[in-house]
Order: sequence, then structure tokens, then C-alpha cells
Amino acid sequence: MSRVSGTGSYGNAFVQREETEFDIDTRRRLDGLDPLNSEKFEKWAPERQKEAYEGFVRADSTRIEQKANADRFVALHKEFVDIDTNGQTMNRTLEALYGDRLYSVAEFEKAYAVCRANGSLTIDLAEEAKQRQAVVNQRAKAAREQRAAETRVLSETEKENMSLEELREAENREIRRRMQEAGERGGNGW
Repeated sequence: MSRVSGTGSYGNAFVQREETEFDIDTRRRLDGLDPLNSEKFEKWAPERQKEAYEGFVRADSTRIEQKANADRFVALHKEFVDIDTNGQTMNRTLEALYGDRLYSVAEFEKAYAVCRANGSLTIDLAEEAKQRQAVVNQRAKAAREQRAAETRVLSETEKENMSLEELREAENREIRRRMQEAGERGGNGW
């Protein structure tokens, strides 16, 4: 039985608590005594040692896999500054979203999106700017390639090997291109 303040009519009520083995051992250690179950690992039964060992192996393999997933995530995000505060922020977010378990790279991505939206991470702004510029350059290159494909003049051999739909589309592109040029010259130009 233990005494708890703040309950009852005058704040001095007794509350019945179930004492666990952990509570008893902790109290004994605080009193300078040995815990009740102070067996050494070497003295455990072989079955119990095996169970403990397998539990440690499972926990270790989970930790290793978790680290591998985190490393894969960091490799995908060069702008993510791999510092202790960012790691703690990501861990808190992951735990809030998914509980305490092994997280996949996709779950790291979702937690990262949440942290970025909250502005709670330290990000390498120069790397982020480089990534944005690379995306802009890639889009510009794709647009140039598309424009080149649309304005390319097809040879007779290529036209003969095209389906009727492809031939119509190519002809329509050519007509649009000519009309655009005529409009830019300031007349119908035909």
C-alpha cells in the first residue's frame, strides 16, 4: 500500500497499488540490497538462455534493418542534413505516425513530407536549389525534344512505314506549324 497526495477529501487518501516484481527490485536496489532475481545469465537454464539470445538477435536484426532503411532514405534526399536533431525529429514523427516498429523507406518519405510541411528539419538549401534547377533543366530539355520531334520533317520512307493515325497526326502538326509561322509574319502567308 502506498500513500498518494492529491486525492480524497483532504488530499491524503490511501490507494491500493499492485506491486510488480520491477517495483520490488527497484525498491531493493534503492535500499542497497540485491534484487530478488539476481541470477547471472550464465546460470540460467539453456532454454532460457536460447530464448534470450534469439530475442537479442531479433532486436539486433530489426535495428540493422531500420538503419539500412534510414540510410536508403538519406541517400535519396541529398538535401536532408543528417544531424542528431533531424534524426530525433524524424524518429518522433515516425513514432507518432506509425508507432514503435520497423519503418519502411516509404514511411520515412511520408514522415519527411510531414516534417518538411512543419518546417521542423534543417535542410541544405544549396543542395535543394541544385535539385530544383536540375528539375527545371530536365523539363526544358524534354520540352525542346518534344518541339524538335514535332517540327521534324519526315522522309518519304518514314511516312510509308507510319500508320494512318500517325501520318494524320504528323500532317496536323505540320499544318499547325505553318499556320503559326504565317501568324508570326503578320499575314496568312499562303
